[in-house]
Amino acid sequence: MTLLHRLFYAGCLAILLTPFGQAQTPSESGTSASNSSPGGWLGREEPKAVAWRAYEAMLAHDESAMPELLSLASEWQPLFSQTPSDDGRWRHLSSQQEEERDAMTVVLDALIQLKAPVPGTALRNLAENFETAAAIILARMPVEESGPLSLDFYRSPVKEDSTLQYVSAALLALHPRSGFAGKLLGDITVRAKVFAIVPGGPGMGSGTFGDCIEGSEPERDGWPEMGQSKLSSRMSEGASVLVGGTEPTYVSRIESSHYLGNGCGEWRGLWLGREQRRVIIAEMLGVAPEAIPWETDVRTNIEFTSLGQFTGALLAFIERQQQMYRATAKALEARGLLDPSEVSQSLPQMEVDLTDARWVSSDGERPKDAEPISRDAIKLPARVVWAE
Repeated sequence: MTLLHRLFYAGCLAILLTPFGQAQTPSESGTSASNSSPGGWLGREEPKAVAWRAYEAMLAHDESAMPELLSLASEWQPLFSQTPSDDGRWRHLSSQQEEERDAMTVVLDALIQLKAPVPGTALRNLAENFETAAAIILARMPVEESGPLSLDFYRSPVKEDSTLQYVSAALLALHPRSGFAGKLLGDITVRAKVFAIVPGGPGMGSGTFGDCIEGSEPERDGWPEMGQSKLSSRMSEGASVLVGGTEPTYVSRIESSHYLGNGCGEWRGLWLGREQRRVIIAEMLGVAPEAIPWETDVRTNIEFTSLGQFTGALLAFIERQQQMYRATAKALEARGLLDPSEVSQSLPQMEVDLTDARWVSSDGERPKDAEPISRDAIKLPARVVWAE
């Protein structure tokens, strides 16, 4: 074939393919937009209309609406902040994202009130933006379904103050799965406040913590009230038990004009802190929390006469704490909740916060010849670190 013929055929082929290429452009651009989507329903329909349909289905207890509600829940994609703040330092949800989040809040409330079964795959996507709702749905699943999901939610990297992680751990305490007890115990960080004092000197007291303050939301027109749930470790009027046990988790519901989330004040929810993990371990051992001999916040005063003496006293204090951790690990092992090979690696980690408090006068001055305390000169045992 001559060069002229090849050019002729190439030109014909280009003409034939041009309409197809033009027809593909919107689809390709839609795919690109989808891949960079900020989440939600990808513009499926007007969020306010979705909210009203879900709200009316909830009021009428209309079970025939469940397939549509489940479809909406299953199509949800996690929302991630896209819009920069005025100073460009922070990002927040766009107004469209906020409306889609609000609509899904109403959908999830309807599903919860209708006791609809939500698939685990959908729950994973919903958990990013709706932790409390996901936790309620998880707790109401049959154990054979909730068990693997709970373990995944507990193990997954979670944001601070995770309600879903708390409920997952509470469920696993009632129906333990392999690997959970060791990780739960090992995830605890004990904070040890150690004060070096002069012989016969006064001990050190404790401090206080502030409260968080919650703002108010403006009124909203044109939207239905949003039913939202709150989890608590305390029984209140209208609340019911979500997760049983010696220290149950309670759930209650109110209606609000705006999404409340897991913000401040009473809507902050439950999260799995150091002390909560200790309480759950007690649940797994079938004992009261007070029966666990160690604490997650400890304070001690150690007199300082020399660096060698102080180091020995500090290491003896640490060893006493670790002996109690080992006893707890052995108790879990005895109940078949912890594999013998996990014991050494499942001890709580201790953070030692050392304060040199060897003042001898009202102005807090130390003796000029006082021997300095060098952290580098003190070799801490495994699972013990200096606090930052």
